Amino acid sequence: MLRPTDGVLVPVAAVALAATLSGCGESSSPQPSVKPVSPVGLSRSELRTLAGKVGQPIYWAGPKRGYLYELTRTANGSVFVRYLPPGVKVGTRKPYLTIATYPYPDALHRLKNVSHGREVGLPNEGIALVDQSYPKSVHLAYPRVGYEVEVFDPSPARSRQVAMSGDVRPVS
Repeated sequence: MLRPTDGVLVPVAAVALAATLSGCGESSSPQPSVKPVSPVGLSRSELRTLAGKVGQPIYWAGPKRGYLYELTRTANGSVFVRYLPPGVKVGTRKPYLTIATYPYPDALHRLKNVSHGREVGLPNEGIALVDQSYPKSVHLAYPRVGYEVEVFDPSPARSRQVAMSGDVRPVS
């Protein structure tokens, strides 16, 4: 597995990863199956480069000094960005702050339907809903975005703080 310390190979790996991820499609109705990507560690600039080349939004909570961004994609097009502190290896099983982007047409309307008035307003007309059965996760949705975003942290208070901060947005 390549790491940012592998020098010149990482940008090549990021370009190859972008080519793999670009099969996602740009519409609010993503393809039902895409090529999965095993966890790969990316720097902030590599994540930005990748996000600019793929056909779907990749949400994150903004940069964190010294952290490595572990990106994973499943066959259904879900993308996970996990914040790995300095010294933590890609693929570790220990849970860390993770921002997930799930293909979910009409996410805002569908999340409102299950919130029963418990949603919290976010900037840009979005909403957040704490998962009552699993408070370590907060689900977010925005108008005209065919994706649902999940903020997970081992600490329920931290997941809520990050979700409500206004920092969760597409990588750009």
